[in-house]
Amino acid sequence: MAGGLEIGVWSLLIAASITDILWGKIFNALTFSFILLGFAARFFSFGPNELMQALLAVGAAFLLYFPLYYSKVMAAGDVKLLMAAGAWLSLNNLIQLAGVTILIGAIVGVFLMVGRRGGLGALKNLSDHLQNKAEKKSTRIPFAPAFLCAFSFLKIAEMRGWTL
Repeated sequence: MAGGLEIGVWSLLIAASITDILWGKIFNALTFSFILLGFAARFFSFGPNELMQALLAVGAAFLLYFPLYYSKVMAAGDVKLLMAAGAWLSLNNLIQLAGVTILIGAIVGVFLMVGRRGGLGALKNLSDHLQNKAEKKSTRIPFAPAFLCAFSFLKIAEMRGWTL
């Protein structure tokens, strides 16, 4: 990944994590501006082929995360955040980020449920939630920090030469 593109992803994920923690949302102004900036950066730095790759990655991000939004697993801002990251990342890096983020988010969610309700209470709550999704009110977890942790993990793995 080119240095400027990586700086764009870091900036996006840090800003989104801050807004998600402080205000409980990822603002459209942030995600849409980073989508446009990513398209411009890739086009003006690397040409029209890279712009097409960015468009492909943004579309893939939508296809990967929209079902999670539709099923109320995550918020729309999280979908748009992955799309904004896609404007800066290759398709392969985007898919890795999406997968690792889901894994980190799930682990954090389980720990939060166990911490709030105790071991068996968390399992019962999860079972109830899966059976009655529409009736249960779930606790919102800021997901942008999971993106930041996942990207950090992927960069460490890349530096160490680990393959995923």
